Amino acid sequence: MTRTTRHSRQSIGRRLRFQQLLIFEKVVEAGSILAASRELAMTQPAVSKAVHEIEAQLGGALFVRGKFGVTLTDFGSLFERHAKSMLAELRYLAEDLNASQTGVTGHVIVGTLIAASATLLPQAITRLRQAAPDIAVTVRVGPNSALFPALARGELDVVVGALPEASAAGLREDDRARLTHVSLYDEALRVVVGVQHPLARRRKIHAADLQEQEWIVPTSDSVAYGAVRHFFEQQELPLPRQPVESISILTNLELLRSGPMVALMPQSAAMRFAKSGLLAVLPMEGLGTFGGVGYTTRSDREATPATRRFIAAIEEAAEALSQRRK
Repeated sequence: MTRTTRHSRQSIGRRLRFQQLLIFEKVVEAGSILAASRELAMTQPAVSKAVHEIEAQLGGALFVRGKFGVTLTDFGSLFERHAKSMLAELRYLAEDLNASQTGVTGHVIVGTLIAASATLLPQAITRLRQAAPDIAVTVRVGPNSALFPALARGELDVVVGALPEASAAGLREDDRARLTHVSLYDEALRVVVGVQHPLARRRKIHAADLQEQEWIVPTSDSVAYGAVRHFFEQQELPLPRQPVESISILTNLELLRSGPMVALMPQSAAMRFAKSGLLAVLPMEGLGTFGGVGYTTRSDREATPATRRFIAAIEEAAEALSQRRK
């Protein structure tokens, strides 16, 4: 008969050590005990021992060992979610202690979406660097289905870009309640092509001209997908057949530059790339909005001093962009 391990806050607190959590996190990231030991500058037996200790303390296997590495078990995935939250709280503690002792320092981890990565975010980072040069910034790009759950777990400090619908994909109901969305401005939608595209030389474009084009569209789990789908419905166009699905700015720029492709972009990003000579904005008006652009933070904990300075920089940058559009 299998014995069930009963846990309490006190029992877990006595058994688990933060060093074990850090080792567990690295094994998950590296995908193998050997790779994790190299990155941690530890021996392989020491890393294996730490993993075995956690498994013994929790009463379940965390990994399935295979020839080419390890993968999380269901039990391991459950533990990973909580381990990430505990390690995030350690980072917050370090940030607060450093800020109280040394002033304006720290580290902000920002998740971003296509609506902010070309204009709003770079300008905000520039403002932050000018005001507080000792604050480090890490930027992670991805769809909202990955970024918002990461924010809820504490892996990110703030997400900047297009704001999601109330039922954001990838978020559990309790996680949605932990996030606060702040709208900064509405972003218009523009159709863009490479400067060598035949449509780039046209002075007037009709919706029918776009029907047989090769399209780049955002992935279906991104915030931008709803706005793009609405565009095709509004223009009475069928959804593109076999489009390239991508939210990577660099990939999309190269596809547009080197081939006869068409894409939709937020106006601020489209105009920035057009001004740089990378893209052409097609002369079409009344395309609707890309959606609201802003930032999202956790509502269940106070932002670190570094994050508060970054948010102030985001709001200042958004105000400057709004003034230029008037």
